[in-house]
Amino acid sequence: MSENIKNPLIKKDRDFAHDIAKAIGILLVMQVHIFDYPEWYLIVMAITGVWLMPFYFTLSGYYYQPGKRTPWQSIKRRTLQLVKPYFIYSITIWIMTTAYNLITSTMTLKECAKQYLAFLLSRHSTADVQTMGAVTKGIPFTTVVGTFWFIVIMFFADILFFLIADWTLVSMKRFFSVTSGLVFISFFLNLFVDSMGEGLPLNIQNVPMATALILIGAMFGKHKVLSKDFTSKKWMVINSLVTLALIMLIQFKFGGAGAFAAGIFMYNGALDVFPCVLYGIMAPFMVVCLSRLLEKIPLLNKALIWIGFRSLPILLVHIVISTFIARLTGIEPRALGQYGVKIGESALNFALTLAVIVIYRIVWEFILKKIYKNKLSV
Repeated sequence: MSENIKNPLIKKDRDFAHDIAKAIGILLVMQVHIFDYPEWYLIVMAITGVWLMPFYFTLSGYYYQPGKRTPWQSIKRRTLQLVKPYFIYSITIWIMTTAYNLITSTMTLKECAKQYLAFLLSRHSTADVQTMGAVTKGIPFTTVVGTFWFIVIMFFADILFFLIADWTLVSMKRFFSVTSGLVFISFFLNLFVDSMGEGLPLNIQNVPMATALILIGAMFGKHKVLSKDFTSKKWMVINSLVTLALIMLIQFKFGGAGAFAAGIFMYNGALDVFPCVLYGIMAPFMVVCLSRLLEKIPLLNKALIWIGFRSLPILLVHIVISTFIARLTGIEPRALGQYGVKIGESALNFALTLAVIVIYRIVWEFILKKIYKNKLSV
């Protein structure tokens, strides 16, 4: 609980650029899920979206300190950080969608409960839930928790990472051998799944690749890559532009290879593992260098730091908030593969969603502070 009420602004040794980088990432995740662009604009969305999930995997390993904790201690700590909010948020969102579906008489309580149970046992796709006999009418629960697959992959990847990190990071020889091996394991596992990821439970096929990205982030952190003294302002700009150009080149060449959708690859199947790893290496350079420039802009820097420090809860709630706002405002919900909704309506949904998230976090953290102070006084 105390971790939720910490203020990153009071930590003088904290690298705020990494918080800003996470804020940029989560805002782009929101725009991918909320904006319904004209078809001609999809290339912009693709360029701003294909590297997002690999970027988060890599950045998550940056602050790992070898030997600071035992693997069991690290796993226990990470379980509280990921599994606890996973169930709290999923249950809360299920209650919200169930209440709506019951009020609108689109689903029964039994159908809603069966949908949640199927969600827990599946890969979190609507098709999986329907295969298990659960209906998806009204506001389908699997639609509004569409980002939860990321938490599942991250959790299993972290367990594997903690078990091998200290041994792997001892030398570059071990590091290259282990990360290369993990990437190829994911490649071969992805050969056994079809275009929609069916074949292995809980997207296990991508866990080794995600572990490799976390190891890459840990190696970056060990050698102070992307630290405050990494490079000059001029080279920050050059690094950002060159890396963006490389990502665009891969995007145009492979047609978006490396992009995740519900934990699966959408373009070239198992081959997408390799561009995905490249994105995980390049994207942190681009975003963190950009963040160091934004860190100098008053007010904007504090707003981005605030958002970046709360990227996980924003990831977990933004789709459900956006969905209910669309219903309340009459904005036509976005449908996969369909375009034509005005960008202005999407922008309004985005702005209202972000405003609701900010208000919710301010109120929630105010309540937590009061509870924490009362406990201290007792």
